[in-house]
Amino acid sequence: MSGWKPYVDRIEEFGASWAALVGKKEPQSVWYMTEGPEAARAETNDNLVKLAKDYSDFDTLRANGITLVPGIRYMVTKADDEFVHGRKGDQTVIALDFGDGIMVATHGSKVQTGNLVKDMSALADFLKETAHQR
Repeated sequence: MSGWKPYVDRIEEFGASWAALVGKKEPQSVWYMTEGPEAARAETNDNLVKLAKDYSDFDTLRANGITLVPGIRYMVTKADDEFVHGRKGDQTVIALDFGDGIMVATHGSKVQTGNLVKDMSALADFLKETAHQR
């Protein structure tokens, strides 16, 4: 079991339907992600690594959108130092920087994006503060 699993579980407790933590530093890698269809895991992993590489390039994110699983591309509606937000129908993706990595979460229409961002931001602050302890 990954040491990152409890943090991903916590993001899901905040209301996310799917979540992952991805390292930002070379070489980028997925530290932990929620279970999903086995056939899509390798491509989702590659897409998360690409998101980590492109994370600070807001123009690229806005132009290309965010693809996590095959066939679902989120249009980026906000990309700045605070967080990245994308939408596809009633589905939302959020990505937040926490220093060593980014946390990524998706949710449906029953979850308020602002509340999820607030909770994820608090977790990101905690991870930044405790980085030296991990």
